[in-house]
Amino acid sequence: MTSKKKIMIVTGPMAGHGGEESVITSFINHLANTYDFELYVSQVMGDSVWLKQLDKRTKITIGTAGTRRITKAGKLLLHICRCHSDAVIVFTPRLLFLINLARKLYFHHFKLISWVQFSINDYFSTRDQSYLALADEHLAISGGIQQQLMDIGINQSRIHLIYNPIPKSNQIILPENQVVSFIYVARIQFNQQKNMQALFDACVQLKGAWKLHIYGTDTTATQDEYRQCIVYIKKLQIESHIIWHGWVTNVWEKIEHADALVLSSTSEGFGMVLAEAISRGIPAISFDCPVGPADIINKNNGFLINNRDVMQFAAIMQKFVDREVHFPAAQVKQSITNLYEDAYYRRTAKLLNKLL
Repeated sequence: MTSKKKIMIVTGPMAGHGGEESVITSFINHLANTYDFELYVSQVMGDSVWLKQLDKRTKITIGTAGTRRITKAGKLLLHICRCHSDAVIVFTPRLLFLINLARKLYFHHFKLISWVQFSINDYFSTRDQSYLALADEHLAISGGIQQQLMDIGINQSRIHLIYNPIPKSNQIILPENQVVSFIYVARIQFNQQKNMQALFDACVQLKGAWKLHIYGTDTTATQDEYRQCIVYIKKLQIESHIIWHGWVTNVWEKIEHADALVLSSTSEGFGMVLAEAISRGIPAISFDCPVGPADIINKNNGFLINNRDVMQFAAIMQKFVDREVHFPAAQVKQSITNLYEDAYYRRTAKLLNKLL
């Protein structure tokens, strides 16, 4: 009987309830019968419940928290010294640098694979971007990231566009009958990546009966992002239209009605929340930010807005308020067939079999 190939996944700090955690969990659990997995998380910064959802055969190692960077690096290097994996999949360029160093120091021959989850141009310095060349192969979760890798000199033959896996939901969330309900599901950030200021600037232009339901939390210790949002919506005099739900576990089970999901980010890696909404029949409105939304939104499931064009964003939201647009739920759900888990794992399994 042939033994299974071994894959180690190495990540940076994990907060516990983001898209990265969801993707890792799905990836390991779907492929655990084919590969032996080990997960190395450099630091758990918040909720660790997601780790308990991993296939029980997964070996989990948590790095050293609250220590100097050199101590954390030392622990990782020592861990790689004992590595017997056939491949190591790495989430960040700096970790790539360290693991490649360890590979040379300890004369290991595992395949080193990058799996970046964020826009390379927006998240990583020029120096960090240069470390990506150390990987043997690259998994790209969006066409935008594929292009960014090519732009920094990575040969296209080493880049494999796989997207991210989206569970095919049986749930259908239909529009509200009386008041048009927009939903926002993401971190609370006023004018950083999530760019909620732009969303509020669009909302203030709306006329008619509408509500904006916000599901998410401010992950900063000071809650300054949330406070800025509160001050701003009061200044715009739209606070009566905004409903704050905070962080909600299994959020899609709690949302009964929605006319559209809105995303005002300045950058994404994939835009998982867009696909999660679309899989439930909810159309989406998003800026065409780098990178991700352009791979998900099409004419059958929503509107892709010129990046940072608040006036256009408001105009499309107004069309929903005026009931001028209608997307049949079945049409919306079918619009991302290539992203659903069955299609994703067929192409990913074929790729891993080729690489390993």
